[in-house]
Amino acid sequence: MESSLEAVRFLASSANRVQVLTALVDRRATRRELQADVDASRSTVARILDEAGTRGWVDSEGSRYWLTPLGESMVTGFRSYLETVEGHEHLGDMVNKLPPPAFSLEFRHLRDAGITEPTVEDPTAPFTRAFELFREATDYRGLNSGSLPEHVKVLRDRVDAGHLDFEQVFEKAFVETIRSDPERTAVWEALADRVWLYDGVVPINVQIVDGRVLMWLGESRGEAAGLLETENPAVLDWAESLYDEYRAQAEPLEEL
Repeated sequence: MESSLEAVRFLASSANRVQVLTALVDRRATRRELQADVDASRSTVARILDEAGTRGWVDSEGSRYWLTPLGESMVTGFRSYLETVEGHEHLGDMVNKLPPPAFSLEFRHLRDAGITEPTVEDPTAPFTRAFELFREATDYRGLNSGSLPEHVKVLRDRVDAGHLDFEQVFEKAFVETIRSDPERTAVWEALADRVWLYDGVVPINVQIVDGRVLMWLGESRGEAAGLLETENPAVLDWAESLYDEYRAQAEPLEEL
């Protein structure tokens, strides 16, 4: 019986092998069909099927091939791992700037995420991108340790115009700080009945805007290294669950 590393090496050393075997997940196919699916030569497809067959991963009857339960488990497991690596590669150094709760996510769900970073030409690019989304938003839920007055004004105006369904969970300490600032207090007064206070640390700044997850990246609190955004359903479920968790432990903001 081959070692685990040898099995991984068999898949990792050939993109054609992964493509051919992935094409058999949940289906039966002929060599000709597989050849068309993966754009590989007849001899390549035949060799892959034979090699996988000797490992007990592929079975056949007549001209049709399929993955055995062992083969399907190996191929889907490897594909999941490969997608996770793709997620890490896509994020690059930004992995180091994800907020702690984000590490409960499977990174394969982030491999298509958009990232807006500050640049020399536009150091406020992440905030500008968020502003664009808030300005057209119709549904908003936020879980934050703090907020920018400019963003709040846009959201307040959307609520006042009847265009935005709005909810916000903040750290209780944040509201205590703005109470000493009449200008910032005035901005939040119109939204006070839609705000909940969490008596503790909120270790992430994340918003759900019209089915899109916005996650602020930074190495420390208050530092915005970038804005990650995605509509991936798994990430959306994660963000909604996280929001609900903090919302359930928060108390309504009675007054500013």
